[in-house]
Amino acid sequence: MLKMLLFAALLFGVYYIFFRKVSLTPPASSDTSPEEMVPCAKCGTYVQFKETLTREGKHYCSRECMEG
Repeated sequence: MLKMLLFAALLFGVYYIFFRKVSLTPPASSDTSPEEMVPCAKCGTYVQFKETLTREGKHYCSRECMEG
């Protein structure tokens, strides 16, 4: 009988440790604003605006696309 009680206590402890941590974890912060995505003028791949290369008002994803 004592073994069963110890086993039940162990199971409860494991359950409590794992699921308590999940519930105490703060939700992911949504402070980041979405970035504007623009298509590459040559290949059409969408890239974040701040990462594009610009020439003559057109946005490119890489030097290869810009020079090609």
